[in-house]
Amino acid sequence: MLAANQVDVWRVDLSRQQEGIQRCRQLLSPDEIDRADRFYFEKHRRRFTVARAAMRQILARYVNVAPRDLVFSYGVKGKPELADGPKKSGITFNLSHSSELALLAVANGPPLGVDVELVNPEFATEEIAERFFSASEVNCLRTLPSSERATGFFSCWTRKEAYIKALGEGLSIPLDSFEVAYGPGVSAALLQVRVNPGEVSRWSMYDLNAGGKYKAAMVVEGKGHRVKFFDF
Repeated sequence: MLAANQVDVWRVDLSRQQEGIQRCRQLLSPDEIDRADRFYFEKHRRRFTVARAAMRQILARYVNVAPRDLVFSYGVKGKPELADGPKKSGITFNLSHSSELALLAVANGPPLGVDVELVNPEFATEEIAERFFSASEVNCLRTLPSSERATGFFSCWTRKEAYIKALGEGLSIPLDSFEVAYGPGVSAALLQVRVNPGEVSRWSMYDLNAGGKYKAAMVVEGKGHRVKFFDF
């Protein structure tokens, strides 16, 4: 059982072979299979299928239910939750995947959000930053050496996405309406939320080690969490 202040972060390798994909599909619900089959490219179908199957298998361990029997409900903006029925587990979770890596964060009670991104220098441009980052975040990016800008960009991007996912509000919250701390040696932190300054003290932000090609971050309501990492 998860302690009240514990957050488990599971790393999932999505590069399964075809025989593994078939086993994963057997764990999914009809609507999940339908969503997987809507992807045009096979690699996207595979990654979605493996990520959802892994999520089911991991969450099943926490609630003592067969993976296939888990039922999910979805918020107004599409954030999934466990549909607990009469016996509420209290388990909260959030899933993110990029390229061949997925991260699943699991906690006992507090809302949370996680984001992982493959570092892509072609996307990490100043023009993109000017569209989505706050003025201070753009200025921070400009101060970084060119060799560190892609990593810095995705440090900022994942921290912002993790906060939005924790809120469960999707794209209805503009990315430039709040500010996060980032840069070499700078600890992850929510610095400012223009419409609600009290948000800063409500949340904790964590930088997650996702491997050399990826950047990742997590946001959890409350303070003093103990983060544990597992490989699935």
